[in-house]
Amino acid sequence: MSNHKRFRMTRRAMLGATLFTGASLALKGCANGSNTATNPDTENSAGDAAADSATNSLAGGTLISTTLPGSWEQFNRNTLVPKFAAETGAEASLVTAVSADQIAKLQASPNSPPFDVVSLDSGVFEGVPKEELFQKLPVDLLQNYNDLADQFKSTDTWGPLIGVQAVGIAYNPTVVTTPPTSWADLWNDAYKGRVALMAMRNNHTIGFMQQIAKMNGGSADNLDPAFAALEELVPNLAGVVANSGALITLFEQGEVVIAPHDLNSVRLLQEKGVDIDWVLPQEGGFALTPIMSIVKNPTASVELAAAYIDAALSQDVQTQMVETNYVLPTNKNVPIPAEIAQKLGDDLDAILTKLELLDWATINQNRTEWVEQFDRIVQV
Repeated sequence: MSNHKRFRMTRRAMLGATLFTGASLALKGCANGSNTATNPDTENSAGDAAADSATNSLAGGTLISTTLPGSWEQFNRNTLVPKFAAETGAEASLVTAVSADQIAKLQASPNSPPFDVVSLDSGVFEGVPKEELFQKLPVDLLQNYNDLADQFKSTDTWGPLIGVQAVGIAYNPTVVTTPPTSWADLWNDAYKGRVALMAMRNNHTIGFMQQIAKMNGGSADNLDPAFAALEELVPNLAGVVANSGALITLFEQGEVVIAPHDLNSVRLLQEKGVDIDWVLPQEGGFALTPIMSIVKNPTASVELAAAYIDAALSQDVQTQMVETNYVLPTNKNVPIPAEIAQKLGDDLDAILTKLELLDWATINQNRTEWVEQFDRIVQV
């Protein structure tokens, strides 16, 4: 047995055990993959010859990819992995972990990374030394890359954005009987002790604080007005929670009735019967944009890694992503369902004018200081 094959087996054995760690849903091992043989009579005829040739040579391969927790994990297991397996005949296993944990594992073992493809929050991705951990996306191997909306395409990229999460205001309509219209509504005295925020280490709260700063004369790099407003918000806070999972629990238990949150998480709670709804504030919301990238020194082939990302960008996968999770597409050929159009608009370009894309260079330069100031105010 070659050293290469011995390493692959060792790595997969190491990732075989699954360990959940509380509300963060961070999974320290690897869950079972999915393997479906390709039907030779239904080969995908789209794309150029290079992509077709690469795809047809992938049967029997093995790939390990990360996935973000929560609704992303559910969607990737149920939709993306089966799509990838059906098109390539290859096996894909998922490691569920928050972005910071993914980066820590890569940095601990850059020459023998524990996975081949990563799925990360853009904020974390933009704050790490990409040249040391990732490789440029081989666009020529992707059949679906040209179907991305123009603002999401680049000939020189580390990886594509795979979706757009719209962040606005989540609320309990049985208590908040008049839907909120502004971020300022969180300061309403009627919600004393019923508002929640995630800790500022989370991108949801980074974006929220930037919105509040701009409403009060600040800017992307001047959050002083937002911190002043935060001090006034403290009496309304039921708590500051570690992550999205903990915030969801507070909504389920009825302890919180209004909070900044993303549309796709609200959608999943509605499907579980939780009294919750979502609105885009009149000032606009902001977007969280997960990105996929191929690591340096992957065990799987680059062709296999590219095929996995290509499946994530395909029209059918992205259509299911929109319809089941309310995550907005980056593939321009995906229609916007009526349920989302009622909230945001019926056209991707129109929607993006209402959602701010965060300036991660500025945020990452100031993040540590801002987190410390936030924690002092709310006494985390």
